[in-house]
Amino acid sequence: MSRPTGRTTAGSSVVYLSGSQSRDHEPELEFRQLRYFVGLAEELHFGRAATRLFITQPGLSQSIAKLERALDARLLRRSRQGVELTDAGLEFLGYARRTLAEMESTLERIRNVGKGQAGVLRTGVALLADQAIAPALAAFGAGHPDVVLDRTAAVSERLLTQVSDSSLHVAIVHQIPALTTLPRVEWEVVRRGRLAVLMGGRHPLAGRAEVALSQLSDETFLVNPRELAPSALQGLKLMCAEFGGFDPKVAESGSTSTPTLDTDWKPIRQGTVIAVMAEDTARRICPDGVTVVALRPPPLFVLAAAWRQGDRSPLLDRFLGFLRGYRDANEWTVDKSQFSTAHKDLLDGS
Repeated sequence: MSRPTGRTTAGSSVVYLSGSQSRDHEPELEFRQLRYFVGLAEELHFGRAATRLFITQPGLSQSIAKLERALDARLLRRSRQGVELTDAGLEFLGYARRTLAEMESTLERIRNVGKGQAGVLRTGVALLADQAIAPALAAFGAGHPDVVLDRTAAVSERLLTQVSDSSLHVAIVHQIPALTTLPRVEWEVVRRGRLAVLMGGRHPLAGRAEVALSQLSDETFLVNPRELAPSALQGLKLMCAEFGGFDPKVAESGSTSTPTLDTDWKPIRQGTVIAVMAEDTARRICPDGVTVVALRPPPLFVLAAAWRQGDRSPLLDRFLGFLRGYRDANEWTVDKSQFSTAHKDLLDGS
């Protein structure tokens, strides 16, 4: 007898085994037959096996006989002393045990996916937002080992496009003005925090503990290329107008990601431009020759979680629920009353 190879059909408890029969008449085996055979093989007694399997003894005998006919092989020898396995029965026992174990594992995983306890969550994290959101993502991963966070890094605009077209389940983005205009995207604030300025070590303000935004009115701000992140540039202009009272001068970065290349750090070191970002991120990536000076609030950086409108998948719901709980437990948000009425529409995402 050749070793059987199993496959199943969707929504079915039938196993198709390739054996000696033609492809047009493959034997059909039900998983309950495999369970009955394994139970009998372990008990080697029809009466005890029937009791263990909650089936009548005649029903068990009929099921085993049907199994042997389907396989065209004798699996058991019956005697007055009990039952013993044939060589074919011993071979089939290993297969049956593996098949049942795989099915149980598959069913358990499907149940967990249905509960949002397992699966792949396609997640986007905006450039320069990773440090601020990393503790929550790490905690979620530790508490949900069967969930894979398939992470993508890009500018907020690109991530929001991917959320809108369902390429991503959820994205952690900077709260750019475009958020208020997207019809197919829901979002809410998950973190606010202190900003900082990256400037050359010889900059006149480099020795300060903190600076106000209004003190930067004569500076040139390094930004991502406007064709890559137009809404981020708009957000910078709104921030400077609202909290500093000026229209900022900008220089577009030659990098399409973060200011980590020498071509981008060089003008900061030389003092010709500055960069503004979350304080934790700034201190983490700050290279030699560049100084981090905290920016006196307001303004603050604001991160939001964004997902496709109407998406209520169990895994997404579990992730958002965890993120909200982590945010609240760690006091990641602040009192909105400190912001001006004119800016409330950009800050209210809950």
